Amino acid sequence: MNSADERLLVVKAQGGDREAIGQLWDLLTPKLYGYLLNTLRHRPLAEDILQSTWLKAIEALPKFQQKHIRVGSWLFAIARNECRQHWRKSNREVGLNASLNELPSNTYIDSENQILVEQMLAPLSEDDRELIRLRYIADLPLNEIAKILNLNFVAVRVRLHRALTRAKSSLN
Repeated sequence: MNSADERLLVVKAQGGDREAIGQLWDLLTPKLYGYLLNTLRHRPLAEDILQSTWLKAIEALPKFQQKHIRVGSWLFAIARNECRQHWRKSNREVGLNASLNELPSNTYIDSENQILVEQMLAPLSEDDRELIRLRYIADLPLNEIAKILNLNFVAVRVRLHRALTRAKSSLN
């Protein structure tokens, strides 16, 4: 979907058009869920955070202004904040439980790729993992990542390059 179609869809959704909200859901949820699942490593928790993210987004949608950020990036920023809020409340990390996190064969990432991604991300810092998740799992452009993380575009590009270099060296 191009940015003009997305803007029109957001305007309709801001006006209360439920079909437009449903289309935004269909468009954005798969990548958002993949990001949350990779970040939280716990399927039920990722589903809960996904729901709370959408609730907050729908409540705030009338105030959303498309001038500065795309709706997808805005939604990822909300999800990221929801994760942080969860971690603050629980004051602990959620461990990986393989039985809860097995992906069915019809999901977006097959098992071998998931294992490779987990091996690549494990030795990296949380900042590096977050950059890689936003760029490659969420599939956000660098300028949108810069807005989400409140960083300069060039800083994001340099940090991502360094993170990828560290990830590549960790696989060797």
